[in-house]
Amino acid sequence: MSITRINICPKALTDFDEIIDVRSPAEYQEDHVPSSINLPVLNDKERALIGTIYKQKNKFEAKKLGAALISKNISTSIKETLLAKTKDWKPLIYCWRGGQRSYALATILSQIGWDVGIIEGGYKSFRKVVTKFLDEEISAFKLILLAGNTGTAKTEMLRVLRAKEIQTIDLEQLANHKGSVFGSQGQKQPSQRRFETHLFSAFMKKNKNKFVVMEAESNKIGNISIPKGLWNIMKKAPQIELVASLEHRSLFLINQYSEIIKNQTLLERQIKSLQRISGSKKITEWLALANDRKFSLLGMSLMENHYDPRYKKSRLRNRRKIISSIELGDISNQKIEKGAEKIKYIISSM
Repeated sequence: MSITRINICPKALTDFDEIIDVRSPAEYQEDHVPSSINLPVLNDKERALIGTIYKQKNKFEAKKLGAALISKNISTSIKETLLAKTKDWKPLIYCWRGGQRSYALATILSQIGWDVGIIEGGYKSFRKVVTKFLDEEISAFKLILLAGNTGTAKTEMLRVLRAKEIQTIDLEQLANHKGSVFGSQGQKQPSQRRFETHLFSAFMKKNKNKFVVMEAESNKIGNISIPKGLWNIMKKAPQIELVASLEHRSLFLINQYSEIIKNQTLLERQIKSLQRISGSKKITEWLALANDRKFSLLGMSLMENHYDPRYKKSRLRNRRKIISSIELGDISNQKIEKGAEKIKYIISSM
């Protein structure tokens, strides 16, 4: 059978039954082509060892040892993963640059009798596609942003809108972070590259001729930066503002951040992280409220003295275009549902 070099594009990825990333687990973990599986021909330690020998000692010796290790690992992958594949199975293989690692597996699979594709340029070529899309092509999409003070159920509103067949993208979900200082609950965020691949995949599923609704974020979500191309169209996008009282927002957040409330140590650490911005006096006050488990008062004070002023300042600085305001009242499921219907009507009228 044959080995075919494939120029990367979204359609090419659908022409094969399986996409195989033969890079090391660490490389795969940092980022990979969507839907690809990892069958490394060298694990992390083996890759480091071969690289050291190649650069510092003897290239020929490095190639010999590399061949031995690669052969062993390919044998394991065939026995454990590929034996059940039928003769008409078509795999698409890639490594870092589309070089020796991908060819090693492709050669053996083609000798077995499968038609095999190799991504021309490997992961690097896929990364160029993602970067170009996020820098340039994303500008073709139309956005509407959900704005509003902290605690106005923007993430929940996105979920309800999605159920009503409105196109949405949840940036905080893709970044695995709730956006604020309290959004980090010890969870691991994806790498910047992985986040950008998530974004690329999400937008590729959307219709450019219809609005995509997203939350109005700052340009960073935890440790993740929003790519400049997306940030530029977010800054110009019309916004729908969600509105609710301080008390209702505080009660809503107590439910949303229940895991932090249960973890006193984590809660205190997050409060203390605001000291440089809010000063020692406020930190002491907030810690006392947390210690006394007066979470509703804590939430209201945090929003009144920290979050709301920052939101107001950001709104004035960026001169954001608010096209409508939705009053959520007690932020009940019923009110969110009604708010979503209003937003759907607004979008249909644009």
